[in-house]
Amino acid sequence: MAIFFNNFSKFKKRTALIENNIKVSYDEIDKNLKILQKKIDDNSVSLLIAENNINFIQGYIGFLSKNKNISIIADESFDNDFFNKIFNEYKPNYIFLPLRLRKFFKLCKSIFKFSDYIILKTPFTKHKNLNFENFLLLSTSGTTQNPKFVRLSRQNIEINTKNIIRYLKIKNNHITITTMPLGYSYGLSILNSHLKAGAKIIVTKRKIFEKEFWKILKSEKVCSFGGVPEFYEFLQKLNFKKRVEKSLKYITQAGGKLSFESLKYFGKVCKEKKIKFYVMYGQTEASPRISYLDWNNFFKSFGSVGKALTGSCIVLKDKKGKIINKADKAGEIYFYGKNVFLGYANSFKDLSKDDEVKGELITGDIGRYDKLKNLYILGRKDKIVKIFGKRCNLGDLEDFLKEKKFLVKCKYNKPFLEIYTKSINEEKKIKKFSSEFLKLNNNFILIRRKKSKSFKEY
Repeated sequence: MAIFFNNFSKFKKRTALIENNIKVSYDEIDKNLKILQKKIDDNSVSLLIAENNINFIQGYIGFLSKNKNISIIADESFDNDFFNKIFNEYKPNYIFLPLRLRKFFKLCKSIFKFSDYIILKTPFTKHKNLNFENFLLLSTSGTTQNPKFVRLSRQNIEINTKNIIRYLKIKNNHITITTMPLGYSYGLSILNSHLKAGAKIIVTKRKIFEKEFWKILKSEKVCSFGGVPEFYEFLQKLNFKKRVEKSLKYITQAGGKLSFESLKYFGKVCKEKKIKFYVMYGQTEASPRISYLDWNNFFKSFGSVGKALTGSCIVLKDKKGKIINKADKAGEIYFYGKNVFLGYANSFKDLSKDDEVKGELITGDIGRYDKLKNLYILGRKDKIVKIFGKRCNLGDLEDFLKEKKFLVKCKYNKPFLEIYTKSINEEKKIKKFSSEFLKLNNNFILIRRKKSKSFKEY
């Protein structure tokens, strides 16, 4: 079985990771992953709790380089109840986690300490009939506490990673910086593509409103970074134009639709500063990127997410399933490619499953083409929305509140989550429960009184 990160030896002494002046070379990563591999038995399921940390990254590489192991990634921001759900539903044999979270897994045995990370052996026995085509599991909706994961194969991630390296022209002299959690597909995708290319990654938890972030960006001569819409909207308020460094070559945006005002702003600044601004479209189910807009077409197809990656295709279909070829006619977006996931998992029982979708991803998004065949996203077909770059299932929230005896309907009207209810004098409780459930600042939650008898329409 091919190893995903199998090319580190050719980069040797080149620096791979930097965090707080600590440098780790590709040689060191290669040595550490071989040590870690010896601690893990074959035919195992492993839970990896991610944070922006060089030790997590090295452990992540080690687990992904282990044959006959299925890795589940969960972000550190998930609460303890969610970790317990994953623990009970997937029954992992190993947990790789920060030392500070060790106290929540008292029944597990410590078998290896890796600086501020640790490997625990759980009481669960090895699972039978695991299908190791299931390589990596990523959360579909971590903010809604649903232990549903996307099942990705090694080939899914390999193909998408190589495509990203190709279209962004990532070289081994390239330098990027972490601006998103590594427990989510977009941040993890940036990590994978730069490691594969032998580039340098500055690992930090610093936010763009902190002076230290910009000091790091300047001192390390960072070439690129990526972000979700809210990241760029905040960056606009910080006056990005005055903060641009000469080393910056391109920036990427995905995770939702950026406002036209912000698109205009960044398009203008990037053109003036000779920086390429790539707007992209993706879903975790596509490993995760689906399309990108060529910078040369940014103004010609303003607001578009471009064309499908090499070797894949995007198809629009009407309500009857007929393919749409005309420009400016809306339809549901279907995506076809070898980076399309194998299916979903809700428990360890699903880890024996094979490919259930056969390369077809029904995105649930509505889109249209322009005359250049570039794609525009018009909205969601269902209740899944992206709030601050994290995908949330509003149906899950409605069900949760129903359990709390609140009948509600939810609607995302960016940047606010609007919750419609007929409950009298319960607005504070609904807002509190919703904020905790979604891990969303309650300033972005609006409670609306619903007067009509029906909740079918807003």
